[in-house]
Amino acid sequence: MIDALAAADTLTWVAIVVKALVYATSLTAAGSILATVALRSLPQGDRAWVIRLALVCTVAATMLSLARLPLRASFLMGGTWDGAFNPMILTIVGQSPLGTSIAIRLAGLALVPAILIQKPIGPVLAATGALMVAASFTFRGHALAEPRVILGLLLAVHLLTIAFWIGAFAPLYRLAGQNGVGAGTVAHEFGKLALWGVGALAVSGSLALWLLTKDLIAALGTAYGQIFVLKLSAFTVLLGLAALNKLRLTPALLRQDKGAAQSLRRSVLVEIALVALILLATATLTTVSAPLMVESS
Repeated sequence: MIDALAAADTLTWVAIVVKALVYATSLTAAGSILATVALRSLPQGDRAWVIRLALVCTVAATMLSLARLPLRASFLMGGTWDGAFNPMILTIVGQSPLGTSIAIRLAGLALVPAILIQKPIGPVLAATGALMVAASFTFRGHALAEPRVILGLLLAVHLLTIAFWIGAFAPLYRLAGQNGVGAGTVAHEFGKLALWGVGALAVSGSLALWLLTKDLIAALGTAYGQIFVLKLSAFTVLLGLAALNKLRLTPALLRQDKGAAQSLRRSVLVEIALVALILLATATLTTVSAPLMVESS
């Protein structure tokens, strides 16, 4: 892994950054929709603000996802920028698993603005779009291993949990800067849902690793397995501690204790920074490494 990074050229680093930004914007767009649907206690004004954030991230995710096509074409042409605009190579990339993944993601992102429809069908369509955005990442890379359907479902659950978590960052931070009572109510509701999410994340991630490697113990002897376990552990611990922290802060927020709202804002900022690092690590891992399929004896 270290050797691969040391040998990476400019194109590889650009690909890593763009992929990380695709993760961040796509999951924020999907997660913001999930947060507006799941968090019933979210005030209307803040709900509208989160929807605007979802729309901005939708546009960014669309542009960044499309940018991955010429980057991949360039890679196939030996890392030359001229290859990024070769029609034949672009067609090949568009018909590859990457092209399928992007097409599904773009279809899901196209449904996100339906949240603006002032009828029950609006949130349903937008939530469907959020599900498609998360599922789009399971149509390429490691998710194509067998058993493909089960592995895809596990990774989709994994991504939906992370998306919901990311989607709650903005409203919690915003509410904490306004008043403790509103932040406390939403934090309490989110904390209860997040604890279930931690379990789903840990189980789906562990099962996915086992299916990819066939042998968890042997996988720990591979670079991919070690990085995957570290990433999964980091996410699980982060989510668990943050959920408990929000539950601990909730009574103080509801009482409007001095400093409680600022503590919540600091907690959210730390979580955002850690998630950003994990997404960057994931983008790096999936760009320069691949799972070693270990057969158990």
